[in-house]
Amino acid sequence: MKLNKVLFGLTVVAAALFSSCNKDNEGAIYNKQGNAGVSFTASTLSTVEVPASNPVFDVEIVRGNTVGAATGNLTATLKAGDEVIPGATVSAFNFADGQNSTTVSVNIAPLAVGVAGTITLTIDDADASIGGVKSTTMKVSKAYEWTKLGVGQYIDNWLGYSSDVEIYKAEGFDRYRVMAPYAAYLASEQAVADWGADWLDPTKSVTQLDVWIEDGLAFYEDYPMGINYEADKAQPIYVCHPSGWSSMQDPSFWAHNMMGDGYIQIAPYYYIDGLGGWNYTQRDGVIYIVLP
Repeated sequence: MKLNKVLFGLTVVAAALFSSCNKDNEGAIYNKQGNAGVSFTASTLSTVEVPASNPVFDVEIVRGNTVGAATGNLTATLKAGDEVIPGATVSAFNFADGQNSTTVSVNIAPLAVGVAGTITLTIDDADASIGGVKSTTMKVSKAYEWTKLGVGQYIDNWLGYSSDVEIYKAEGFDRYRVMAPYAAYLASEQAVADWGADWLDPTKSVTQLDVWIEDGLAFYEDYPMGINYEADKAQPIYVCHPSGWSSMQDPSFWAHNMMGDGYIQIAPYYYIDGLGGWNYTQRDGVIYIVLP
C-alpha cells in the first residue's frame, strides 16, 4: 500500500522549537587570600550523560592559594524542570600541599532514567575564591542501557517501503531503538524513482529512532527521513507525533500511535517546517515497527 502524498497547508499550530545557549563565564581567581580560594572553572559546564548503572561523574575545581593541604564541602541541588529532586550528592574536595587542581565526585542516582535534569554545585563561602566561580550548573541525564533484540522490520506505507532493521530494547523499560530505519530506502533505486536524486539527503536521515510506550501509546521525538521538500536541503521532511501540535493535546488524538502484539504503530504528521505536510495522525497502517 502506498499512501497519497498530496500536500496541504497546516491549520494547526506547530510545536515550538527550542534553543539553548551555553554561558561559560569564567571568573578570575584571587590568589592572595586567607582561605583556600576554591573556584569552578566556569559557571556553566558541558552536558553530562552517565549510565544508569553508574550515575557518577567528576567535576574539576581549582584553587588560588596552594600553600598547605585543604579540604572542604560543597552542596548539590538537582532539578528536573522546576522540581527539586532530593538525594543527589557531591563529595568533599581535597587538595594536597601545592596542588591547584582536583576533582569532586557527583552522584545523580535519584534522577530518573531518560529525564533531563540540571544540577547546581556550590562551594561553601568559607572556602570560595574572591572573584572566582562559586557555583556551576550543568545539564545531566542518565542513559538507558540497551540490549539487542534482533532484526525486525520498519515499514513505511506512505513511501511504499519496508526494510530489515536492528532493534534494541532499554533494559527495564518499554523503550525501543530502531537503527537507521530509512537507510536502505535512501540507497535504493526506488527512492530515486519516487523523489529524484536531488530530493534525497541520507546524511540528514535519522540514525537511531527511539520509541517509548506509556499506557499502551507510542511516543517519539520528531525525526528526519532524509528526504527534502522540492530538493531544498533547508526543508527536510520530518515524521512528527501529534502531541507536538496545540490542537491535538488531548490523548485521544494519539490513539493511533500505539503498541500492538509484536509491533509498534506510528501514525505521524509528515511535516515540512513552515510549509505544511501530510496528516496521518488519525490513520492506522501508516508506519509499522515489527519487533523481532
